[in-house]
Amino acid sequence: MALRINDAVIRGWIDNTTPGETRGGIELVGIERPLHLILRGNCWRDIAGTRLDFVNPRPKLQESLLGKIHGLQRGVVGDMTASRKVKVPLISSQEFESYLEAKKEIPFAWQNSIHLEWFSLMNGRVVIDATGFNLTLSAHHWEVDEKEDLKQRMENEQSMKHFMQIISQANQAESEIDDKCIGEADEYEWEKRLRVKDSLEEALLFLGNDHKSDEELNKLQENKTLGRFGLVQRSFTLKNEVMLYLKDSYLDDGPRGELAMTVAYIHNVINEAWPEQDKGLETGFRIAVLKRAIDASIAAISACNTLEMEDDIFGEFRNDVFIIRDELISLKRHLREQQDQPTDEAEGGNSSKED
Repeated sequence: MALRINDAVIRGWIDNTTPGETRGGIELVGIERPLHLILRGNCWRDIAGTRLDFVNPRPKLQESLLGKIHGLQRGVVGDMTASRKVKVPLISSQEFESYLEAKKEIPFAWQNSIHLEWFSLMNGRVVIDATGFNLTLSAHHWEVDEKEDLKQRMENEQSMKHFMQIISQANQAESEIDDKCIGEADEYEWEKRLRVKDSLEEALLFLGNDHKSDEELNKLQENKTLGRFGLVQRSFTLKNEVMLYLKDSYLDDGPRGELAMTVAYIHNVINEAWPEQDKGLETGFRIAVLKRAIDASIAAISACNTLEMEDDIFGEFRNDVFIIRDELISLKRHLREQQDQPTDEAEGGNSSKED
């Protein structure tokens, strides 16, 4: 069900002057801070490439929104236009009922409607659909023709369907989590929690993020791995060597892309499970992460087996993955043994045994 917020709107703006990105801010009655919109996609042709400012002359409180609407609306654009024509009755709501009872013809007038629709990570489908708003439209920074407009609407629809599917997967995974779990969760419960995390990360990846360049990130990450847990350093080195060799071919759908994705995943999850500072992470969480990293290493080895027919360097990469995989298996076994020991030694992995 859509969350309709038009009655509570005081004023707001939508800015689509950057192609592929729509931002906005909306003040609502009873909400202390304006909503902040960061959306993927473009508006319809009439407001694409512009900034639209709008004011509601008769805002009113919608109590259902209090405590429900999230301040950051990060998601994808649906249908956004200020030129949709709608039929508006020229009589009051009380008169409307009496007209219906008397079977009298209801007088209507066609008016422009502002229609702003998006699908957000926190609130799902959100809609502003209203007439009577005071609108101010800037000049077009860029424009689209009718053919491009139709294509954009289709892309928006596909993006919304994909995004909704991702969120549905996250909700399904979340429903399987044991909310009554007391104390430390075991590896199986952590696997359920990690599925929720996977879906949310996929959603953020789909939406895109404002980050530093890959080169800057690699340099920062390299500095942070110095002196770290051995598997963190080795997985980072392997990831960098693979990415430097593959260059742009890491985007391929075949074994190159599979190799790049899996070695990056191995490093990312190990880096998270053994962070720079000990955060007292649960052993069950670390075991669940190791099981996923082992599965990824098997996929990486398979990709190397295919690619070795083209270049011997992939045989070297495979040997490095084998070494990391064996360490992952050994560490998983070590943590499980710790779980079975009722001693204070079961801290989960910052001892010298792990190196």
